[in-house]
Amino acid sequence: MTNKFERFKTMFLDECDEHARTLEHTLTAMQRGARSQELVDDAFRAIHSIKGGAGMFGFDRIVPFAHKFETVLDHVRLGQIAISEELMAAALRATDCLSDLILAAGSNTELAADYEKSSIRALARLAGLSAELTSLEKPPPKADGVKTVAPGLLERFAIHFAPHTGLLKRANEPLLLVRQLQELGVLKVAVDLSKLPLLADMQPNDAYFSWNFELETTRGEAAIRDVFQFVEGDCDLTVRLHTPEIVNPVAAPDVADASSVQHEFTMAEPIVSTIRVDVGRIDRLVNLAGEIAISQALVAQQIDQALFNANPRLFQELSQLLIHTQNLQDSVMAIRAQPIGTIFDRMPRLVRELSEQTNKRIILRVSGENTEIDKTMIEQLSDPIMHMIRNAADHGIETAEQRKSTGKPIDGVITLSAEQRGSRIVIEISDDGRGIDREKVRQKAIAKNLLPRDAVLSTEDMDNLIFLPGLSTAETVSNISGRGVGMDVVRRNILKLGGRVNLRSEPGKGSTVVLVLPLTLAVVEGMIVRSGVDSYVIPIASIVECRADWQRNVGSVPGSGEVLKVRGGYVSLIHLSAVFKAPTARGLEQSVAIITEIEGGEQVALVVDEIVGQQQVVIKSITDNLEAVAGIAGATILGDGRVAFILDASEIAQLSAANLQHRKQVA
Repeated sequence: MTNKFERFKTMFLDECDEHARTLEHTLTAMQRGARSQELVDDAFRAIHSIKGGAGMFGFDRIVPFAHKFETVLDHVRLGQIAISEELMAAALRATDCLSDLILAAGSNTELAADYEKSSIRALARLAGLSAELTSLEKPPPKADGVKTVAPGLLERFAIHFAPHTGLLKRANEPLLLVRQLQELGVLKVAVDLSKLPLLADMQPNDAYFSWNFELETTRGEAAIRDVFQFVEGDCDLTVRLHTPEIVNPVAAPDVADASSVQHEFTMAEPIVSTIRVDVGRIDRLVNLAGEIAISQALVAQQIDQALFNANPRLFQELSQLLIHTQNLQDSVMAIRAQPIGTIFDRMPRLVRELSEQTNKRIILRVSGENTEIDKTMIEQLSDPIMHMIRNAADHGIETAEQRKSTGKPIDGVITLSAEQRGSRIVIEISDDGRGIDREKVRQKAIAKNLLPRDAVLSTEDMDNLIFLPGLSTAETVSNISGRGVGMDVVRRNILKLGGRVNLRSEPGKGSTVVLVLPLTLAVVEGMIVRSGVDSYVIPIASIVECRADWQRNVGSVPGSGEVLKVRGGYVSLIHLSAVFKAPTARGLEQSVAIITEIEGGEQVALVVDEIVGQQQVVIKSITDNLEAVAGIAGATILGDGRVAFILDASEIAQLSAANLQHRKQVA
């Protein structure tokens, strides 16, 4: 029973996290000027769900805080309090506090006794509510099974509640509604089992019970209907008033007491649609699926025509095995994939805190949060992204006065975005601040002996100086940044993931840090090509087309080398043998040009000796045992047992451009 309770508790805390994100999104939208009843209702529903569930699990610090928060939003919902930027800012700070309470409850830790008081009081003050209404003092203990009602005029209601068949499928819990009714006064409960079918005809997701309640309360009909507001449309509900009368406080029997419940029953255990699995188990499953794929390719390599003719059924079954293996890999990879929004959702709170600490007005804009990426990378991306947002807030965004003096809006903007480009995930963190003062960076690097005084650097090289260990342009060290530790660690961590970091900056207009990461760390669908004696893999997702007749469309652009005319446009032509300085095994007339998409939506044509075939390959990191190699994203084992390198077309284009520039300088 304890394990089951802990499992449900974990599920509830996960749901609380989702509700808190919903609350944050809706309040942020209202703070920025959005005004709609739907937003207010969504926010109220989120805090109401948190409060109701927290009470079931005995989270005594969450319940009173959420209740007072809910009271404020209820006044907003009823139009009794006007929405303002200041009120929504206070509500967002209360949301941050609520998230901390949820985190503490999940980890069984205790926050300071008065941790949440200042937050709820500030919210109450801006809402114009009395301090008593938002007091977080716990009510005095009461005798077990006894609920008291203030003496006075009570109303007696007859309530009929009949859930529709699909109510349970929308994660609604009738027993929770019963408990909420019980909080309103003296409750008698009768269960109607008349629609219960035979066991053989029962469906575990369907609702069959209905309830008849008799409730004595001073709260009125509106409070009763509020209990059922989230199941409207999923039930038949009637609330009928009996003749009012004066009565004394009475004891309300517990819902489960046999004297008040005509039928005892046990609710079927809810069907869990998600499970929590240690990522290590999934990693082992992915590795196993990859090894199966390699072993299968090795077996397939041993089948020659004679064997096929002697036993065609063997080839047929092997082909079926190939299909199953690929489906297995796809399914495992889908398990590992997670929306990057799980990281992005943490950043609004960070930006709010940075805005307060730096006394700057900062807005965070987020896009592409539904972009999916491998879970193992998700876990390692949080710190780098947080660090770069801190840098943008501290170094990039100017104060309101500075922005106003330069003609900028007083609100600085940090933009966080993600998208999939071919076989890569591209994450950009940009700001519209002051940009990089390149001369200042150069002088700092020279002063710290990180750069020779007579070094000649390009604009790009000067921008990338900020990735040097120990370099910081901050005038003072703060708790946000300034110690020169961070950007070098960011680059190193991204490189470990098989990615890279680029930086673009324009003085006075802002900076953009670009993280380019592989879509997955496990499996990729690739085209196997050969150049010289070596085999390479080009991810299929980045290939636009292959051309065997490319020679007739080759031209030359001064300063840019060879180009290939493709559908009225031109793309850079890169000979793979020249980039890796390996002699080609075939003549140009037999080679193939593979048009491949690189970063920024650009294209290049990679010339290889031949195309060997297409295959799902298991990605093996080369940085685990060797240093990163430019132009190489990883390695894999082919069906014949040989190692092949997985190409990074974007880096190959950069290598080719660098080689061309070097030849021009030598000439």
